[in-house]
Amino acid sequence: MSSARVLHVFKYFRPDFTGEGIFLERLAPVFQRLRPDVAHEVAVTATACPPGFKPPAGLAAVHFLGNGGPAGQTRLVGWLACHAAGYSAVHYHTHVDRSFAASALLRLLRRRVVLSATLDDSIPALMGTYRPLFRPLVRLLSRVVSMFVAISPRLFAENNQVVPASKSAMVPIGIAIPPAPSPDTRAAARRRLRIADNAIVLVSVGGICARKDQLFLIQQLPALVCHHPGLLLVLVGPVLELDYRERMEAEIVQANLGPHVMFTGYQEKPWDYYDAADAMVFASREEGFGTVVIEAMARGLPVLARRLPGVNDAFIEQGFSGYLFDDAQAFRAGAEALAADAGLRQKMGQRGRAFVVGHYDIAEVAARYLDIYGYPAGAAAA
Repeated sequence: MSSARVLHVFKYFRPDFTGEGIFLERLAPVFQRLRPDVAHEVAVTATACPPGFKPPAGLAAVHFLGNGGPAGQTRLVGWLACHAAGYSAVHYHTHVDRSFAASALLRLLRRRVVLSATLDDSIPALMGTYRPLFRPLVRLLSRVVSMFVAISPRLFAENNQVVPASKSAMVPIGIAIPPAPSPDTRAAARRRLRIADNAIVLVSVGGICARKDQLFLIQQLPALVCHHPGLLLVLVGPVLELDYRERMEAEIVQANLGPHVMFTGYQEKPWDYYDAADAMVFASREEGFGTVVIEAMARGLPVLARRLPGVNDAFIEQGFSGYLFDDAQAFRAGAEALAADAGLRQKMGQRGRAFVVGHYDIAEVAARYLDIYGYPAGAAAA
């Protein structure tokens, strides 16, 4: 086993789906390629070990700390007390060390402690989850963290309200850049998925739940179908809230939208659905980043997304690579423009892909994390 080891701490991991967990699974093989001398492991506090579990590629081990239930603060601190000496850096991808006791222990052992903000968990937001009496103490204890990482400009700005510049970094989500789509890409994907070649396909990727707000998309379809009877909304993702899915089904039945909506369930690799689509639509009301949007852009799709200030307006340029909407009227106007003009879709898609290629390559993102962990890419070879 490598003597250089980094531990990544999560509350949830497979088979519970979280964006941060999926992103680490994609980063792990890149870490291994850039620094094969550094081993990456995972510790999980809430998810129970599934039967027959094997660590994903690039991860040396996954430690499920709960014994039949979520691991509490005492269990986490005790486990790290026994194992911390074996790691040079510990990256909390969620704030599970609420007492900061484990982090303090790690710092006493001169280990690097990294804490991520990925959704609504910037340091000011986290302090708001503690009682007012304890907030000054929490702010003081947070100093034991070596580096605070935010994945969006909004979270970065919030962290910078209380975190010194020397301990604050913004590292966006990265993706593996796919080859540029060929003239036959769309037709081939539609043949595999049995989607009509003349359909206008809007794809949306994400777990089915109120936060992602796919019901909003369904509610806009009747007005769009009137002008584009071949319109098809493809919803890719697992059902996270059963009652919300039932509300969507009721809306579909009531508006007679059955032929215009496709549920695919969870797809490990949704690439065919991107390739078969004409545009990406995304109605989520809260995101730390929105990885699926840049995935779609990288495959040449124009995007129509709910405006999330300081998040997706960092990579969607209004009217250039897509549209940002604030209400139903703006959504329908953007969808109508994209549905009616194939040339516009192509131009926007090309512009968006170029931007993602230049800013969100996963290899560059992995190198930035390795630098934060103390293992700069290329240093091993040197």
